[in-house]
Amino acid sequence: MQLSLALDDHPLLPRIRDRLLARLGPRRDGRRRDPVSQLVRSMLGSKTRDEVSRRVFRELRRQYPSWDWLGEESPRAVLRVIWPVNLADAKAEQLPQALRMIVACTGRLSLDHLADLDEEAAMQWLRRLPGVGSKIAAAVLNFSTLRKRALVVDTHLLRLGGRLGLLPPDADYDAGYGLFMRQLQDSWDADDLSELHRLMKLLGQTICTAHAPACGACPLRDLCPRCGV
Repeated sequence: MQLSLALDDHPLLPRIRDRLLARLGPRRDGRRRDPVSQLVRSMLGSKTRDEVSRRVFRELRRQYPSWDWLGEESPRAVLRVIWPVNLADAKAEQLPQALRMIVACTGRLSLDHLADLDEEAAMQWLRRLPGVGSKIAAAVLNFSTLRKRALVVDTHLLRLGGRLGLLPPDADYDAGYGLFMRQLQDSWDADDLSELHRLMKLLGQTICTAHAPACGACPLRDLCPRCGV
């Protein structure tokens, strides 16, 4: 498959962003968690519906007002709190492990040192943690108070990217992240990338769904090789 943007003098991603902004409106959120809290939130949210992971995150925070306590907890105790999320058994193991690894590497439970690294180095550092891949690492960097220029590529962005010719249809999170990042406009900052993620995710949840896409209602229909006009 040839990617749409490889030799295009009129890049597709800015047009996609403009169309989605016009249809869905601005999707900026000024609320940002500290990086460790965002790490916990993103690990819980992997392969889990937002409403479920939000509820579990709030309960986990209530049970562990200090994330240091969570890092010292047993997987069995963590599982009793996070059982509603998908892959709860694995996450109950990985969450305390990741927090302990941060302390072992930095001397305290903080990811503030990532502010001094460029995006790629920060991504590589986070990917070393148990249970953390490109999607979770980018969420920590972009959604948290670190406010770094990293696009969160989830299942919705992978699906839309494949259908629109931005990505190969079989791209995984790592490949999808790298390809999307190369197609971003240099002028787009961290807030622009956060908004782009939310716009594309909303389109994927409501119109360009996995099994029954509503192509006739899609603002990107004429840009999409799958639908066309």
